[in-house]
Amino acid sequence: MLIVDGHPTHKAKRVQRFVARQAGRVELHFLPPYSPDLNPDELAWAHVKTKLGRGTARTKAELKTRAHGILRSLQCRPHLVRRFFHAPSCVYAAV
Repeated sequence: MLIVDGHPTHKAKRVQRFVARQAGRVELHFLPPYSPDLNPDELAWAHVKTKLGRGTARTKAELKTRAHGILRSLQCRPHLVRRFFHAPSCVYAAV
């Protein structure tokens, strides 16, 4: 089972043919059109934006450096990333 968004590549005939050739071993499940509440990525970005909002960046370079640091800190905190997948709206993705 693969959970995918509505990007055109996921609906392409080439992808449909590939899935059909898998004889039931692969099944695509599409998210609703715009569903940030169902997407763990959106929770991660909300975390980043919250952290960014608590600081001050005077230049674009400073903002980029801060954002990069926050994203790097997420890499070192897998327990926090796991929580995004276990949020009530995203628990489907935790399997």
